[in-house]
Amino acid sequence: MRNIAKTCLAGLVAGTVAFGTASVAEADEIKVGSFVSAQGFGSRFVIAPWIERATEALKGIGSDTTIKAYWGGTLGKSPFQQYDLVKAGVADVAWVLPANTPGQFPELEIVELPFFFHTAEEASVVSWKLFEMGLFSGFDDTHLVGFFAGEPASIFSRDPVKTLYDLKNKKVRSVGQTQATWLKSIGAVPEAASSSEMNEKLNRGTLSAAIQGWSGMKTFKTLPLVSYTVDVPVGTLGFLLLMNKKTWEGLSAAEKKALQDNGGLMIAKDSGAAYAKAGIDIRAEVKAEGKHTMVTFTDAELAAYEADAKKIWEEWANQTPSNRKAFDAAQKLLKELRSGSAS
Repeated sequence: MRNIAKTCLAGLVAGTVAFGTASVAEADEIKVGSFVSAQGFGSRFVIAPWIERATEALKGIGSDTTIKAYWGGTLGKSPFQQYDLVKAGVADVAWVLPANTPGQFPELEIVELPFFFHTAEEASVVSWKLFEMGLFSGFDDTHLVGFFAGEPASIFSRDPVKTLYDLKNKKVRSVGQTQATWLKSIGAVPEAASSSEMNEKLNRGTLSAAIQGWSGMKTFKTLPLVSYTVDVPVGTLGFLLLMNKKTWEGLSAAEKKALQDNGGLMIAKDSGAAYAKAGIDIRAEVKAEGKHTMVTFTDAELAAYEADAKKIWEEWANQTPSNRKAFDAAQKLLKELRSGSAS
């Protein structure tokens, strides 16, 4: 049986970690940190179900290892520091956004490509399979329990829009360099911002629009700040459930199997279905309120936008040989998944 170190890393993330009983684990307790509350979408429908499944599996093998969630940033509030928290062992497992750790997971930027993935399940399942194929780098110092992606983001705007090109010269919130590059290609002015910063800037009018997923718009209470939605799949965000390497290595083989059998592809598929349903439900709620204008396009118009976006795909793929390998493999996996021939 392993023994998780009771480490207090004071000063690791100044001002973001509330040290005390919550930051010091009991022996054989796996601390799972989320900077989002227990009611946040990823917390409720991805992380909590994994904890429940893995806990039952651990009990089933007679392990006395327990898993405890620390919601709402108890182990560290900043979404930009979650990778450091899990790498250092402040959290044994953490919800990490690759877009918040630039350069650490370069090939994972593929999920940000506009019009490439059409659903959360496509992005989640294909990305997990790319990881299994060894086409994602950046995981030498951690262990990946699972990968999931939000539903493809739409563009939510304060100002009237009828086409994507109406965003020309408008400041639009983006997450990650790939989204920023695409926004520039249609004449918009990308501006990086966290979810809280996005709300502040939309409220002040210093941002005209934002790229965000439907569940994120509801979670962060952003919908009242906008009046128009351009409902197109302009890239998604990848999310990682990362485990501290020493914690993983300290588990028995049976414990590793209990955790991983309930992660991996299971997380990818479950989260994909959950995010898809959320997108449908939130759209219906917004429509019922009657205060929001939904901008949609014909299949031909969408195909034209996708054709324009392909230069962004190729530009990204050609940045490095590893990007090209991941991109080519992803296209093949997508074709299999959409044809129903994927295993």
